[in-house]
Amino acid sequence: MIRSLLAAAAGFTLLAPSVTLADARASEPEALLRQYVELWNAGDAEAISSRIYRLPPTNPFATRAGLEAEFARLKADGYSRSVTHALDGCLLTPTQAMVQLRFTRLKTDGAPLGPKERATLYLVRKFPEGWRITDLIGMSPTARLTCTSATD
Repeated sequence: MIRSLLAAAAGFTLLAPSVTLADARASEPEALLRQYVELWNAGDAEAISSRIYRLPPTNPFATRAGLEAEFARLKADGYSRSVTHALDGCLLTPTQAMVQLRFTRLKTDGAPLGPKERATLYLVRKFPEGWRITDLIGMSPTARLTCTSATD
């Protein structure tokens, strides 16, 4: 319900299976997410916590220690890396964006770790030092984000 209200207020729609529409104006936030996936696959908690995230302190991944604990948990489950299926975003304002990441977590033997496909919606904001992820929302893999960047 809250996500539906957020979606309506932000002017985008979450649809059951359809094509995800990317918006070229969101290239910088999308580039941040591509860098994030590379750092995540490298298990680089320091870089993610210092250069990618600016999460609320209540988020368990807001600190390097929280990320290191998550990487240790994933590795204990056999995690190897994540594979990106789609990465699509749009600008809400010149300094705020949303980016949807669709991915699969793989184990060291190449089998999926958990669901074959996952989806997360990242809220991204531009600060003086650059774009940062400020929140993340798990999504159903059947949901699709469609949005058009603001023109201002």
